[in-house]
Amino acid sequence: MKTLVGSMDGMGPAEALYAVAELQKEVGRTEAQLVRAARQSGLSWEAIALCLGVSKQAVHKKYGKQ
Repeated sequence: MKTLVGSMDGMGPAEALYAVAELQKEVGRTEAQLVRAARQSGLSWEAIALCLGVSKQAVHKKYGKQ
C-alpha cells in the first residue's frame, strides 16, 4: 500500500483515482482477513467493532456470514 501511495506523486487525476480505487480494494481485503483472524482467535463482534470504529451490528452484518 505504501508503494501505491508513494507512486501517486506526479500522476494525473484519472491515474490517481484509479490508484485510490485499488487502495480501497486492498484495504477491504485486508480488513476482511483481519476480521476473520480476530474471530478465529476469539475476539467478540463487539471488540472487533470497537477496533474498527463502527457498531457491533454493522461489523456483524458485513462479516457475520463469511
